Amino acid sequence: MHGDNITSNEDTLFEKKDSSDADDCMSTITFTDEDLLLGSKPHNRSLLVVGYVREQKVNRILINGVSAVNILPLRIVIELGIPIDELSNSRLMIQGFNQGGQRVVGIIRMQLTMVDMVSSALFHVIDAKTSYNMLLDRPWLHKNAVVLSI
Repeated sequence: MHGDNITSNEDTLFEKKDSSDADDCMSTITFTDEDLLLGSKPHNRSLLVVGYVREQKVNRILINGVSAVNILPLRIVIELGIPIDELSNSRLMIQGFNQGGQRVVGIIRMQLTMVDMVSSALFHVIDAKTSYNMLLDRPWLHKNAVVLSI
């Protein structure tokens, strides 16, 4: 063991490692099935978070690791009190999972705050009924070094 010194008493065992071993050290956090909040696995619940836009709380922000664009429903634009004329024109057609197209009403760049993280994001505004209030895309995840883990 590289000349390690070992000290022992009735209940513990201590190893004194060479300082060169410190470079190989890695912290790991491990969870067991007892730590599951949902009570079972696998689960299919979406990752929803809370954030702030223009000093207003927005809940049900969907973190989506497969979407290519950030989505903001038109109803949220209205609820946030953002005038429609603040939207820039867009001719983009967004393809959904059902292969149906959704024309973008406009685009808007907004500052989004979640806990102590502040980021700027470009949102594509759509006039559609959604289960989320905002959708954050894969490029947003990469830009902000967010790692999804299940």
